[in-house]
Amino acid sequence: MNNNKQATGWVIAIIAVCAVLIIGTVWSFYFSLFPNDKPDNTENTTDSSTSESTSDTTTEQSDKPEIPKKKIAITFDDGPSASYTHKILDLLEQYDAKATFFVLGNMLKSNTKDEITRAISLGCEIGNHSYDHTSLTTISDAKIVEQIKSTNEKIKEYSGTDYECKLYRPPYGSINRNVMEALYDNGIYMHAILWSSDSRDWEFRNSYANGNITRDQAIEGAFDIIVNETSEGTVILMHDIQEITPDILALVLEKYTNEGYEFVTVSELFGFDEISEKDSYFCRYRSTTSIIPVS
Repeated sequence: MNNNKQATGWVIAIIAVCAVLIIGTVWSFYFSLFPNDKPDNTENTTDSSTSESTSDTTTEQSDKPEIPKKKIAITFDDGPSASYTHKILDLLEQYDAKATFFVLGNMLKSNTKDEITRAISLGCEIGNHSYDHTSLTTISDAKIVEQIKSTNEKIKEYSGTDYECKLYRPPYGSINRNVMEALYDNGIYMHAILWSSDSRDWEFRNSYANGNITRDQAIEGAFDIIVNETSEGTVILMHDIQEITPDILALVLEKYTNEGYEFVTVSELFGFDEISEKDSYFCRYRSTTSIIPVS
């Protein structure tokens, strides 16, 4: 009898051990298939770890440098104008924007001196647009040099700071190797700047003045051209002698400021920190994506 009881006890013990092993195996297999179904204490541990990881990521992101703004350069030709340049400078100051003014030597007078000095004080750049808007490719080397040299001298005089002009914009955009070499051979080391977006503000102003379109249509027409032709690295051409240009500029500044653009000088756009390499003077600079060697 005792032997039977002892045998029965061993059987029950063996069955119990087997049951524990089977339940443990099933439990492990279940959570290997469904890892999200975990006990509460496991979930809390995971949430805490995730929270710390997210916090670390946020800290790393805040330490990253700010992404540089997209840059464009607005330029104005044929001034300065006693009537309109100051309005343009008011807008540039309002938007904390810079521009480059390609001035004519014969427009630098006592009544436009304040425009030049104020532009420089706002961080704007002064460029050379010849003395009287003569096409440089149609005149002798001596006259090419005189057109640029005399204007540089007047820029120094009217700036009150011996301003060193690094840039020139050939009238009508007319430039060739001969013009560049004539200047370089006479110690005038400057970059030839053209443009990649032409507002044609003068043309729209003429159409408006002739009664062909309204003033609002003239402003919108020039603005639409700028929008269609402008992207990062663009050089925009306008004229600060045109009556409608300040209104066009206001639209440009508002639109591109809202889109995260920064308005810089031409030298800042191209990185003309120093003029040192001879080859750089024999290129036409239209935009940062269009720098064209002149052969």
